[in-house]
Amino acid sequence: MSVKLRLKRMGRSNRAFFRLNAIDSRSARDGRVIEELGSYDPLERDQAKQFTAKLDRCKHWLDVGAIPSPTVSTLLKRSGIDHKQLNLPKPGKPKPKAAEGEKKAEGAAPAAAAEKKEEAKA
Repeated sequence: MSVKLRLKRMGRSNRAFFRLNAIDSRSARDGRVIEELGSYDPLERDQAKQFTAKLDRCKHWLDVGAIPSPTVSTLLKRSGIDHKQLNLPKPGKPKPKAAEGEKKAEGAAPAAAAEKKEEAKA
């Protein structure tokens, strides 16, 4: 059984909070939980209350092979847990394809504006 550390969405519309859980990887996002490890409330103003977790149990699950989601990895890193299983984004340069796509979009916009002006004159 493959275990993941994931966030389970709770709360009402536009007022969501999340529970940090150890879940079987095959179950649904809000499915059956193996162990509840903490909570995360992104709308909480106090940073200390925003993310609360049982860090010793999180460390245990990471040690036995649980794979955290990218969001959970970021939250655990902020809480002071360093582990090889954490899926943190690699810092680096932006992808060159994104830069080319922006240039094409910028080049297309003036051409489209010029066409509209010509149609308006006619």
